[in-house]
Amino acid sequence: MRESDLAAAKPPLRLHQRVEWAPYLYLTPLILFLGLFTFWPLIHTAYLSVTAWNLNPDAPIRFVGAANFEDVIDSDLFLAAMRNTVLTIVVAIPLKVLLPIPFAVFIWSMGRRGEIYRTIFFLPTLTSFVAVSVAWLWILSPLGGYLDLLMSGVGIRFPPLLTRADTALGAIIGISTWKVFGFHVLLYLAGLTRIPHRLIDAMRIDGASDGVILRRLIWPMLGPTTLLVLVSTIIFTMQQVFTPIDILTKGGPSNATTNLFYMTYQYTFLNFSVGHGAAATVILFCFLILVSLLNYRVLNRFVHYR
Repeated sequence: MRESDLAAAKPPLRLHQRVEWAPYLYLTPLILFLGLFTFWPLIHTAYLSVTAWNLNPDAPIRFVGAANFEDVIDSDLFLAAMRNTVLTIVVAIPLKVLLPIPFAVFIWSMGRRGEIYRTIFFLPTLTSFVAVSVAWLWILSPLGGYLDLLMSGVGIRFPPLLTRADTALGAIIGISTWKVFGFHVLLYLAGLTRIPHRLIDAMRIDGASDGVILRRLIWPMLGPTTLLVLVSTIIFTMQQVFTPIDILTKGGPSNATTNLFYMTYQYTFLNFSVGHGAAATVILFCFLILVSLLNYRVLNRFVHYR
């Protein structure tokens, strides 16, 4: 074919291409929803973080600059909240990320016989965190609680776990772990379904033990699921312990159970200092973004998606 024929076969170049607006119209409800309920609260919170206001609609809002951030960072409450936040995350990783793996492998290896165990583990996830916290308050209360009555019957005094600074945070972490444990087991069970049984059979024929199969096959292939559980645990652990903290300890004793998430509530709705609460929220947001980026940059290199 000659060059003139090729030139004639090409469609003419249009300087003004027609814009298809239909996809953007379909996305409009989602964009409005995100803008109204996600981006606008973030922008408004950032604005309130540099102002002074006490939640009174008739009170003026004064601009104070970075004074709120300085007050929050220099306070003893922030130091305690940061320490408890880091400690909660460090303890939650083995309890919520690693411990569910052997349980999930055990249930998965049982096949259909493991359905009852899957249901038992998942039941606490369906229960409201408020109901769970109230139930554990009845159990752990040193004044007539179920464990106190049970142990007093054999002459043993039940320790006041929720009123001691050295045990209160551990009790909160334990309750949170019990609540979400079954959900993480279910996530790992979903990840185990992508592992072909023929690979396990081949390794058994080669003489591999259960420990070798778990370490060399199951653990690497659960990498994406483990990364998902790890990131969600770090992000949502502070939110998950908010209700137990508010119902069981109120951040005490002596700020032993407060964290960055609960600190924003204390500043805003207990001290009626919206500016300090908004500044604490911005600090919490930056902390979560930094931790999430570090997780993906460091751990994503060790995850295999195929």
